[in-house]
Amino acid sequence: MRLLEHYQRLSGILSEHEKAHSITISELAKNLSCTERNAKLIVHRLQQAGWIIWKPGRGRGNTSSIQLIADPEDLILAEAKARSSVSAEEGIRYLQALSVSRYTQQRFIDWLFFTSDRGKARQSETIDRIQFPSYRPLPKLDPLLVHRRSENHIMRHIYSRLVRYDKKTEKHVPELAHSWSHHANYTVWIFQLRKGVLFHDENEMTAEDVCYSFLRHKAAYSAYHWMVDNLEETVALHLYTVQFTFQKPMPHFLHLAASMGGSIVPAPGPHPGPPIGTGPFQVMENTETQLHLRAFERYFGTRPFLDEIIMYFFPDLYDNQAGDVIESERINFYQYPYSSSSTANFRQTTSVDQGSKLLSLNGRRGKLAADSLLRKAIFQLLQPEKLIKQLQGNRHLPAYRLSRDTENATESSKRNFSLGKALLDASTYQGEKLHLYSYTGAGNELDGRWIQQQLTKAGVEVALHFLPYEKLIGQNLDEADLLLGEQLADESRLLAYLTCFIGTHSLPARHLPEYSRRRIRQIMAESLSEREYVHRLQQEEAALCKHHHFLFLYRLKQFAIYPENIENIHLNALGWVDYTQLWFNPLIGTKGAQE
Repeated sequence: MRLLEHYQRLSGILSEHEKAHSITISELAKNLSCTERNAKLIVHRLQQAGWIIWKPGRGRGNTSSIQLIADPEDLILAEAKARSSVSAEEGIRYLQALSVSRYTQQRFIDWLFFTSDRGKARQSETIDRIQFPSYRPLPKLDPLLVHRRSENHIMRHIYSRLVRYDKKTEKHVPELAHSWSHHANYTVWIFQLRKGVLFHDENEMTAEDVCYSFLRHKAAYSAYHWMVDNLEETVALHLYTVQFTFQKPMPHFLHLAASMGGSIVPAPGPHPGPPIGTGPFQVMENTETQLHLRAFERYFGTRPFLDEIIMYFFPDLYDNQAGDVIESERINFYQYPYSSSSTANFRQTTSVDQGSKLLSLNGRRGKLAADSLLRKAIFQLLQPEKLIKQLQGNRHLPAYRLSRDTENATESSKRNFSLGKALLDASTYQGEKLHLYSYTGAGNELDGRWIQQQLTKAGVEVALHFLPYEKLIGQNLDEADLLLGEQLADESRLLAYLTCFIGTHSLPARHLPEYSRRRIRQIMAESLSEREYVHRLQQEEAALCKHHHFLFLYRLKQFAIYPENIENIHLNALGWVDYTQLWFNPLIGTKGAQE
């Protein structure tokens, strides 16, 4: 056992530092799980290291005095730095294996990325790299398995799709397909593929890969199973031509093809290692401590200006919570709020999240489905402005609809705690326990506890259940009274509504009343324009809000904080920076630029 581990054990037992504690060698040996001889050797080494003050007792069995004078977290930090000099991942893994404060985690982050010595070393490199911390690992980077904000953002850089939605023109433009057509009734779609497009493993993409990429979503566990529910067959008509045949008209299929579910992956075969796509960046390493992306040199499109992206993971560090800030001399990049005197001259780009945090109330079964007064009471009792003020972090604005431009500002004044109490008394509620389910992370635990506290004040008993994302999505949630989670936005507004209402991994979709499900199916069976589809779905959303099945809570304030030599920062619909667009300006901050 290393000396630091012995010291940590002593620190846990003798909690008060800078204070002399009476102890015998026998007691010390017992606490350190060693012999008395080894205990004496450990004491001698701790004295040599300058971590303790030891005054031995006279004679065998007499009481000695020990005083701990070193801060264990300072020692852990020093060890993590030493290990990082060999491998940054080794230092991060060491730090994460120990219980250290957020303060120490942030000190390590600042040293690892942003201290002047390391920063100067990076300035001399020809590689343009951004490095930044994030709060959770991303072990699954496959749209088959996950539909979450961080994963979706990274996967946009790994995979390509047949087409891409251009928000400015509100039209789909070529990506992997250079041309497409459809039959008059929209039951058959044909795509012509680019030639010479390579996967990250250097194999060429063909129609067989496209067929496989869509057909694999037939698996019930797929996050995009809903996308192929109506798909009859996918056929490779030619090496570079693929045909989709649907059982019913699919006039909106381009929106689905442009979604993350339309990401093209290699056909089945031995593909060990990181996920493989045809996107502008390839995954070099993805572990519990870091994700390393590198620009794909044989990308079929315009090569990114950046060479590398490295995300380092520090659990719970940025889970929508305000925290102490550590001074740093050099910042490479921050996706989350961070301010100090050392960042005073840094640029900051912010935007209001186009997505929202949404609480859905079961409209299919249970107490909430049967009692409209109880649902209305909960609506009145939960006031987003109060939640934002009390929990802070990057919770920013109350939300009332999926899209901000359809919100009615007067809805805020309708919520009143006293009215909620009166409605609760008039309802059939008799103290039954309501069950709220959500996934861990994304601030859900804090939000859930706040909801529980507010409802408890009014006399509504709520049990909280937080599960890992994969486990929650795999559960039968029909009996859950309340479901809490993020509702993600997309450049395609129609896709955002479809994902919310019929997405396989959508939580609010689990709670839709049957009459609402029927209406949505009827809407999607019609041949409408994109705007007509969106308008009809917004009407359905308004009805769900009116009957208090959807309770929107807030929108986040999204951040990008960066030094002045990083150019062309753009926040996308997910609130993250498009890494394909940013670049380092070598003239900014240099002697030549100043002259």
